[in-house]
Amino acid sequence: MIETIHIKEKQLQDRIIDYLKSKGKIRAALLHKLENRFCKKNSIFRVRKGELISCLLLMMKEKKIEIIIPERFQVGWTESYLKNLKYLKDGLYLTRQLYNLEDETLERFHNKNYFFDSRTIDFNEKEVAFSSMNRLKEWIKKLPYIKYDVIIYYPKGSQSLNIYEPFEGDYRLRFFNIQVPIQYIQEYPKIQIDLDQQKSDLAIIKNYRTNFMCFYIKLIESIHKAIIDFQVEKNSIKNNKKYFRELINKFAYYCLMYVRSDWVEIHKPNPYRWETFFKFFDLPLKILTLDFKSIKFKGRTFENWGSFKFCIFIEDNEEDIIFKLKKLGFQEFPDVNVKNKIAIGLDLEIYIPCPSIEHFYFLLKYICYYHLFLLFFHSFTYLKKIKTNFHLTEKERTLYKIFLPVINSLFNVDFNKINNKLVFKYYTLNSEELEPIYNKFLVSNVKIIEKRLFKYFLFRSSKFR
Repeated sequence: MIETIHIKEKQLQDRIIDYLKSKGKIRAALLHKLENRFCKKNSIFRVRKGELISCLLLMMKEKKIEIIIPERFQVGWTESYLKNLKYLKDGLYLTRQLYNLEDETLERFHNKNYFFDSRTIDFNEKEVAFSSMNRLKEWIKKLPYIKYDVIIYYPKGSQSLNIYEPFEGDYRLRFFNIQVPIQYIQEYPKIQIDLDQQKSDLAIIKNYRTNFMCFYIKLIESIHKAIIDFQVEKNSIKNNKKYFRELINKFAYYCLMYVRSDWVEIHKPNPYRWETFFKFFDLPLKILTLDFKSIKFKGRTFENWGSFKFCIFIEDNEEDIIFKLKKLGFQEFPDVNVKNKIAIGLDLEIYIPCPSIEHFYFLLKYICYYHLFLLFFHSFTYLKKIKTNFHLTEKERTLYKIFLPVINSLFNVDFNKINNKLVFKYYTLNSEELEPIYNKFLVSNVKIIEKRLFKYFLFRSSKFR
């Protein structure tokens, strides 16, 4: 039986703020996440949805939180016959579409870009405040799926959240030309992907979005949509190049914020998150940098050239393992060395075209963890010697293999050497072609990889609690 907690409005406000504070550098969450936390049947909190909404509206009025709804659109998939593609045989394919949502019965907010933005409301104007709050409450009541659009933002101590307005952060993307190493791109027999398999893969995406979609996806998708629209309407917009670069810069920044907050900047172990493996075992492996060198857009596809730098810190008297890693192709980073420890790892360049943020998130995650676990594999004897209290086993040693179905399928990897460049195997900028390829080789493996690692790590960490 789940023990429930009865909380009053003031306590609920405190709990909401505590939850938003836990979200990282940008303190925000979608309404559906708050409903899941406080209102679901299996929640320890006994809060009705109406109580939650009333509490959020009061907090908005008191400027404790901001409520933001970007331009509303729906992600859907259509069945189309595609032909003359680079990597796929002619046939029926499911392709992603972004549909604008318009409801004539709902009067949109006065802001020309955001559907709703409490940051622009003067709550000292009682009539404006009353009208805005009633309108928002009515939208939430009438539109059940709007909970995936509503961003609850706690600005105190948070980094900026900008979609349509000028970017407030200090991140500046370098707009280099992307020169893809052509020697990594080869000819392949065209692939046939059965329509039923595509539907099965799509069901995984829909389930993920329904249950796990976070505010970063909504934020990044909204900027992505603005970039797509700009490419269609650019002739009607002044200062085209500057405005376009501003959108892409924001897109890059929030993509990095998303992955860094989720699995790069890990401060403590969590038995329910396998990504904390290295923190749990207190292993001297570290991600040094994860950044974009450049991003370019063609329609919905964002072509990105990224850099992933990681290392292991080894005692400088351990000459055998240092020699072994260097011979394999890993390199020393003298500027990262610390007292009596040498940093050895890899500065990996990554070239991938992506049609959506979900694909980018999981592919980049598996690339990074594959390489971290591969370095762990090659350093296993040394790590086992210095971490005797954890009894590292052969299962841990070969964890990199879990990611091989994705890495093998989407990249040409030479397993006889350490590769310092990783180029997407099916390199095309056609989003209609990329989508089914990603779904076949990446999405179909996500559930398997995540489930295996979750169950393994939960079991492993429970033995030391």
